Amino acid sequence: MAIIGNILLVIATLIFFALASILLSKAPKGDGLMGYAWGIIILNIAFLICMILVTLIVAGKGGFEWVAEKKSNRFWFVTIGLLTAIITAALSGLFKYESGPVPSLIRIYSAFVPLLVPVVLIAASVVLLNQNLRTTVPVAAYKWPLILISIIGVTGVVSSLIGAITQSSRNQIARAESTQNRNDANHQRMLNDIDSCDVMKNLVFILVFTGDNQDPEIRERAVAKVKTHPEWQQELIRLLQTDWAAEPFQFLASNNVDNRALFPEPIRIGVLNQARLFRESIRRSSHPSHFYPELFLWETDRVLRTVNKYRGMGVDFRPAIRELRGALNEPSDHEKPEFKCIALIEQWLKDNP
Repeated sequence: MAIIGNILLVIATLIFFALASILLSKAPKGDGLMGYAWGIIILNIAFLICMILVTLIVAGKGGFEWVAEKKSNRFWFVTIGLLTAIITAALSGLFKYESGPVPSLIRIYSAFVPLLVPVVLIAASVVLLNQNLRTTVPVAAYKWPLILISIIGVTGVVSSLIGAITQSSRNQIARAESTQNRNDANHQRMLNDIDSCDVMKNLVFILVFTGDNQDPEIRERAVAKVKTHPEWQQELIRLLQTDWAAEPFQFLASNNVDNRALFPEPIRIGVLNQARLFRESIRRSSHPSHFYPELFLWETDRVLRTVNKYRGMGVDFRPAIRELRGALNEPSDHEKPEFKCIALIEQWLKDNP
């Protein structure tokens, strides 16, 4: 087994020379950074495999009895020392030229640890693997260097874990702040759109902000702006008969009007108009991606909520709602999914026979 171990040490030494040539060369730039990183990773993995096999052979020959009296303690000390030392060496080499945030200890270690760890492991393994050398070389000659790189390994791994956790926390805070900033900017944009709207010409464009799904400040500002139009109720009725029917339904589903008696019949007409818009949308669809389960869900929800508010006022909405349901059966050259809005409509028809 000693022969196999020595062959592995020769391979490990060749890997070390390859690592050294990468680590001691000029700082990589551009695309070279990726090649440098992969070179460090692959070579350290190969070196780790060799050293694990060598360590098993040394352990089988009783070369680690000086580590601890109990076999289980020896196993953990050797395993943790070997793994953390090589991981720290790999991380130190990997981030040697990193300009971004790197744990301070890894930054310090990058100057010497990537070369020190392999040299100590190879030299100590040569002694521990060969019985004649082990009996002549003082224990202190390999004990303290191995303890040193074990301490370096443990501290390096701990530092890296703390750094990763800290950086992750910073990234989460940064993402939260970025999201909040985007939300604030969007909130202000909507307020600006509402304030700058000419309700005599473009009232329809702020109706989307009047739904109860909006932030209270946005909704209240939009509703107040809509009502600055002297004939805002008549404008809602007019829009119900246009291709913008969904927008007045957004307003009516979430807000009250001054004169409810004006609206039942226009709402019935608006439902029929919305059914027409559904059919036309299905006919215009020219690709399967144009269909998805949530299609028409928003419009249907607003229509049904509006109808529910104006039931019992002398207008039968059921024929119009059945027409809305029938519109979803409009044929298409592309396969349609099961629209989620169908369940809403059918439940309404069931509840209102």
